[in-house]
Amino acid sequence: MSTNEHIDPERMRLNFADIVEKRFGFLLELGFVKTEALPTMVRYRKGDLELSIYLGRQSYEVGFEIGHANETYSMSEIIRATDPGTADQYRNAAATTATELATAVDRLAGLVTKYGERALRDDPAFFAGLSQQRKDWSETYALDVLAQQVRPKAEAAFREGRFREAAELYEKIHARLTPAELKKLDIARQRG
Repeated sequence: MSTNEHIDPERMRLNFADIVEKRFGFLLELGFVKTEALPTMVRYRKGDLELSIYLGRQSYEVGFEIGHANETYSMSEIIRATDPGTADQYRNAAATTATELATAVDRLAGLVTKYGERALRDDPAFFAGLSQQRKDWSETYALDVLAQQVRPKAEAAFREGRFREAAELYEKIHARLTPAELKKLDIARQRG
């Protein structure tokens, strides 16, 4: 066993796998089969679905993931599909004691029951929505990063009177422009 794979004896005493098996017993009723139980991870499978409930080796965060069609979705993504406001507030709980762990696993089981019902039923429309949500997030993130990179260049070009260049740069991030930047874009177009 490598150093990275070594499980701290204290973590072994937390009995993570036992707690998960008790709190997530409803998965067996839904037709899932436990395929692996380790000190920091318990996995279940049903058809093409694979579930992982884990205790982070470094972070001690208790989390849930569901694998479907070569994609893995986190608990926050599942929550976001039905309740974006709650998803914005969601964080994996960290647990370093048996009491904290039981509380965190109970909370997680409740969230899986509340928000993951369609995922656990392998609902194709739900997974299509998760895939689209991920694609939309990726595009939004890419545009945000582009705006952070382009905005200072556009501002400098405008300030220095290079209006054609400023207009071209502002156009690249049009969806992220502030009202003042939209006005600058109009001016740059007129003067460029």
